[in-house]
Amino acid sequence: MTKHVEAYFRTENDAESAKSSLQKYSIEQEAVEPIPEEVDLTPIVPASGSANTGGGTFNFTDVITPKKDNDAMADKRHLTHVLNFKIPEENYDEALKVIVEHDGHMEQSKL
Repeated sequence: MTKHVEAYFRTENDAESAKSSLQKYSIEQEAVEPIPEEVDLTPIVPASGSANTGGGTFNFTDVITPKKDNDAMADKRHLTHVLNFKIPEENYDEALKVIVEHDGHMEQSKL
């Protein structure tokens, strides 16, 4: 069984570097593309905050009442490229580690 992954990065180079590092996990249908302006980045968070990776921390107050101000969205506009790929389910945790190493972001519900 495979999982579809979308990881967001600050630069095309960061996305391409992550893609290169993921090759050892038999990824398929990998593609790096610019993020269209109309994409809603609200649910996108740093992958380093994932419970699966053991990295990062969340402020409990932010989880219950997340910031919805313009500063939060402005911070996410620094993301310019998305890496899409499919990966065998058994390699998903390793893929998350690679995304974290490359300062990637993902949809919070996918972490």
